[in-house]
Amino acid sequence: MRILLINPSLHQATTGQYKEDVEKGRGVYPPLGLAYIAAVLLKNNHQVKMIDYDIEGSEAEIKIENTCRDFKPQIVGFYAMTWSYGQAKRLAKKIKEIDRNIIALIGGPNATCLPEPTLEFGDFDFGILGEGEETIIELIEKLEGKNNLEFEKILGLVFKKDGQIIINPPRPLIKDLNAIPFPARHLLPIKKYFDVFSREKRFATIIATRGCPFNCVFCDRKNRMGRTWRMRSPENIEQEIKEVIDQYGIREFMFFDDNFIIDKEWAYEVCERLKKLNIIWECRERVDMVDEPILRAMKSAGCYRIRFGFESGDNRILNVLKKGITVEQSLKCAQICKKIGLEIYGYFMIGAPEETPQTIERTINLALKIEPSFAIFSKTILIPGSELFEYGVSTGQIDKDYWPRFLLGRETNGAPSLSSELLPEKLVDQYVKKADRKFYFRLKFIFKKILEVKSFKHLISQARIGFALLFK
Repeated sequence: MRILLINPSLHQATTGQYKEDVEKGRGVYPPLGLAYIAAVLLKNNHQVKMIDYDIEGSEAEIKIENTCRDFKPQIVGFYAMTWSYGQAKRLAKKIKEIDRNIIALIGGPNATCLPEPTLEFGDFDFGILGEGEETIIELIEKLEGKNNLEFEKILGLVFKKDGQIIINPPRPLIKDLNAIPFPARHLLPIKKYFDVFSREKRFATIIATRGCPFNCVFCDRKNRMGRTWRMRSPENIEQEIKEVIDQYGIREFMFFDDNFIIDKEWAYEVCERLKKLNIIWECRERVDMVDEPILRAMKSAGCYRIRFGFESGDNRILNVLKKGITVEQSLKCAQICKKIGLEIYGYFMIGAPEETPQTIERTINLALKIEPSFAIFSKTILIPGSELFEYGVSTGQIDKDYWPRFLLGRETNGAPSLSSELLPEKLVDQYVKKADRKFYFRLKFIFKKILEVKSFKHLISQARIGFALLFK
């Protein structure tokens, strides 16, 4: 079949956290999830095209219209976050106006966490829950008449029948990640993706593992990739990186795993293989999963930056968030990273349950004490599918139908947070601004960043982000 895959713009969506200047200025990353789906479709002899709205910009809709008329796709698939659902819905309607026979699919976090309203409010024929590589193949085989499965028997599928939304049971997690073909990067304009913080002009994103066994209340990952941590073999990871080097000459990689180190023996073996490839890379990790030996192994294998979720400078708040770490662990981790020359990128949250002005000040002070190369301060959002959202509903701080109303465009705040008499939402927003300004507008930090500037273009992009943070 002929299949068009579309990645709607996330940067044009209203999240309420940062202005578009900040979001897009930091970088635009390849839609790796869609690229995996494309690879599976190609392996099964389908014709596939991909359009990434954030890269195509103002030309995206014209390109989508022309592709629908020239390529004549039989299926159009969307990957959508909750914040990009509105655009996906609008594009699906437009595509149906071009040809009502086109089948519209939607997958991603929004379809997984809010399956019923996702299909009810949009011109989508099917939704896919969680990992989509196996579900989409079974669905297409059904549409082609190659299997006798009823739609109700396709696990992980959502569909419309007789005016009702049918939500099938979830599909078991994919156990053998090595069996999934490498992402179809050749269908994307790889040279156009960028990250303002990357060291090389071009980079590639990669996923070595799936799933997260931890219990953070603010996260919805367990609903999408499951609680079971699964890893690809070190050899399989090495093969993909070699392919990217050979085809694109790229030597900087961003591991987008939730947690790179769960199994240290596996991590050491991965590092041994990466060391031979002469690349640089970064990853995301928890402060309680690393120690000096593994960090040194990562550094010797080309790792130059690790992104840590420090979240809070108060142990009581960390317990409330079920983060499973302590402030002391954060400080020790940062100390080791600096000792061996690893750059730190830190994430901090403001406005958690039981938060007070005093605990927020401790978080800001922790960031100043750790001094990461970059710090992201954000208010704690009640995202759909998270335990924190359920807490907000149970305490009457948010309505259970908030996100369905958001999908309909009846709520304009894409970042609802907790609000109390002691800490109203407006005050939380003010503290986020205060944290940004206190961290970024230090003379020591500014001079350091000036010395790190790689080009005039890099200087301008950094300045734009700085001013956007100042006036957000």
